[in-house]
Order: sequence, then C-alpha cells, then structure tokens
Amino acid sequence: MNTANIFKRIAYAMHPKHNDRKMVSLWIFWFFFCVGLFLLPQSVTQGSVLLLLPLVGLFVYALLTRDVMSALVLGTLAMYIQWYKFGAISAFFMDMQTSLCDAENVEMYMSFFFCGGIIIAMKKVGATEAFSKWITGKFGSNEKLIMASAGLYAGATAVDDYVSALTAGAAFSPLCDAIHKPRLSMAYVIRTLSINVSMLLPFGAWGYFVIYQIADAETVSGRVQAGSIFLHTIPYMFYCVIACLIALLFALGVIPKIGKMKEAYRLLDTEGVQMGADDNAFEEEMELDTDDPRRRYVSVWNLLIPIITIIVALLATDLNCFLAFGIATIVTAVLYIIQGLCTVKEFFSFVVDGFIDMMDMVIILMIGYIMQNVLYEMGMESFVESVCNLVPMASLLPVLIFVFFAAEEYLYSLNYTLFQIAIPVLLVVLPRVGANVPLCLGALISASLFGANACLVSDLGIISARSCRVNIVDQYQTSLPYFLLSGGICVVLYLVAGFLF
Repeated sequence: MNTANIFKRIAYAMHPKHNDRKMVSLWIFWFFFCVGLFLLPQSVTQGSVLLLLPLVGLFVYALLTRDVMSALVLGTLAMYIQWYKFGAISAFFMDMQTSLCDAENVEMYMSFFFCGGIIIAMKKVGATEAFSKWITGKFGSNEKLIMASAGLYAGATAVDDYVSALTAGAAFSPLCDAIHKPRLSMAYVIRTLSINVSMLLPFGAWGYFVIYQIADAETVSGRVQAGSIFLHTIPYMFYCVIACLIALLFALGVIPKIGKMKEAYRLLDTEGVQMGADDNAFEEEMELDTDDPRRRYVSVWNLLIPIITIIVALLATDLNCFLAFGIATIVTAVLYIIQGLCTVKEFFSFVVDGFIDMMDMVIILMIGYIMQNVLYEMGMESFVESVCNLVPMASLLPVLIFVFFAAEEYLYSLNYTLFQIAIPVLLVVLPRVGANVPLCLGALISASLFGANACLVSDLGIISARSCRVNIVDQYQTSLPYFLLSGGICVVLYLVAGFLF
C-alpha cells in the first residue's frame, strides 16, 4: 500500500477483501466465542464442564491455522476472559510474573536453554554426523534396527522424559536423513517411549512426582505408604505398556504405516520431500564446515560423553535438570575445546544459538503453566470430584476415568497439574465409593499419558518435535492414529478390569 497514513493503512488491512477468507471467518468466530465466554457468570463456570470451553476453541484454532503458539496464547487469554472478565489482562500478566518467579519453572526453562546449547554444539562440531556414520556403519540402512535402537535408547534414558526426548532426537533424527526415512516416524517412537517408560519407573521423573502427590492425600501417611500405593498401581498403567509395545512394533515394521504417516513415507520416496520438516531443520547441519580440518575426523564419543554426563549428573543431583545440564555444558565445552573442535568464543556462540533455538518452546511451556493456574482457579479440583461422584457403579469408574480424562487431556495436556489436582481428591473419594484405588489411579495416569502423547500442544510433543526438527502439527497428525489405537485398547482393558478386580 503506497501510503504512510495510519488510518488508511488500518482501513485497508482490516477490510475483509484484503484478508484470507478462512482467517476472516475464524476471527469472527473467535470474537463471538470470547464474548460468549465473557458473558458466562463465574458461578456457572466454577467447577463445571464449561471451564473446558476455551480448550475446545484453542484446539480448533490450532488445527485450522497450524500455529500452536498463537492458539495457545489466544486460548489462554480466552480462559482469563471467561474467569476474570474485565480483569483478564492484569490477571494474565500477574500469573505470568508468578510463573517466571517460580524456582522450579526457572530451573526447567534454564535446563532447556542449556540443552539447546549442547545440541547446537554437537551439530556444529560434527558430533551428530559422526554418530550417524557410526550407527549406519553398524546397521547400514536398516530402518528397523535404527528405529528400534532409538526407541530403546529413549526408554533407557527415561529417568527424565525431557532428557530422553531431547537427547534421543538430537542423536537419532539425523539418521533418518542418512537412510532416507521420515523424521516424523522417529519423532513418534521417541515421544512414545520417553514419557511412558519414565512413568513406569518409581525413580523416574514422572513416577517420583506421582508418589509425592499420593503422599499429599489426607488418607495417606507419608511417602513410604505412597510408594507402596504407586508400586501397586504400576500393573494397571495399561496405556504405558500398550503404547510402548505398539511403538516398538511400528519401529520393527510389524505395525504398518497408516494415514499421514504413510503419506510421509510416500512423499519422501516419490518426491524426496521430508514431510513436516522444520524450516530450519537442515540449516544447522549445512552450516557445518566439512572442509574445516579441525572437524574432518570427529569421534562418536563427542556425542556419547555429553549424553552420558547428562544422565549421570541427573542421577547424582536427585533429578535436578538445571544443574545436570549445566554440568554437562561445562563438560562438553572442555571436551570440544581441548580437542580443538572449537574455540571458547565459538562454544559460547553455540550456547547462545541454543538459547535462541529453545526460546519459542520455553514460551509455549510458560503459557501452558499460566493456563494451568487459571484452570485451578476455575475449580478444576471440584470438577474432578463431581465427575467421580456421578458414576453410579464403582466397577465403571476405571473406564470412565480413563475416557473422560483422556478426552480432557487430548484437548490440552495438563500433565503434572492433573496429578496435583486429581490424585489427592481421588484417594479420598475412591475408597468411599468402594472403587479399586490402584486400578483407578492407573486409569488416571494412563489418561494423562495419552494426553501427553496425543495432545497437539503437550509439552513433550513440543520437545520431541523440536529435538527431531519437525513441525508440531505434522507430528501430531502422523502419530495420532497410533495413540488412538493404544487408547482404544485401553478402554476395553479398563472396562474388563473394572469388573474383574
């Protein structure tokens, strides 16, 4: 437009003819959607199913625009409009400040930044390329062995699911390029194994957290009893086992490629296109100067030592990710500098690039925590309790808990917050209605893990997509049929188990 006049530019830009018709329709819908949320009284929203309405809007917006960041921010603001009305903006930024001041959140954000720095450094000095050559030297172009190895690695390092997903993606996803296979398939296997195995381990990050939430219940006397309850719950975490089995069978070629996953393979075979590749997915590899004599011969240990350091430091620091990644960053710096793979100045630039690379992911996670805060204020805890009390037969509780919370987590994965809200409540309510407590807890945990796998905007989905350098929406679409298959099997198992146990 050939004018600097602000008002003329606004009139031009806001005219429907000058905008995409789909987006105009979406914004009209979103405007009236937010007005409707604003008009809902707090008394009607509190503790009712209506508190989930903004999640539906978020989900629709994300699918239509394929823009997860915008969808999450707008969905969160819609939730604040629903609850705080005229005070929505001030409450949103106050909660953002609270989230940024929370020590645990800051530790998590910083651990991602440091991990991003390590990943960029491994790519720039040629460590990931050396690992790719080493693996393909062992397995050749055997997709099954490489995919299964990635899954086993993700499971073996799943003491922390974030560490598992980040390092597995960084180490194994470049192999997909070497053997000419979709990165989306690797992202699916890594995403599945990392989080589900972590829950099955009492000393894993998820298992550790769940034990603490069990201990917070009024009817539980300390962490010893909580640990015992958790161990009795493990056999009933059906989704963990089923999802891992399906992912491994997929990796081994037993379960076929279906839906969008099949299309990803077809596109790569016929057109040479990596479906869902991040716009910057290959730039970092291309920036590697293979003619640089310093990086002509790079040992695979330059990738293995940093990863081993992360895992050892994680165990030694009682699962303190920030400290573990900080230690690993120092070890990686020393390792690369004393070999002459990079200078001190270059390594610091790698770390800065890693911080920038992880920034959007950290922002998405921060907004997610803000949304969790407002959901709690809107009465999510009361809602959970009322749902349990509505069930007429205790035998139906396991399957209903799984189906309901799987659906809720599918719209927006609360992850840890669901456990904080639901577990202490369920441990009080379930014995009163005569339900099998370990079985119902297993159903709740399975529902949460289904959401962490299947939800478009789950934190682990974002992390696994970033580590494998694929688009979040494409990862969601290609992986979803396998997660739905796992969830469908679990529905049957929880229905049967409710009457048998």
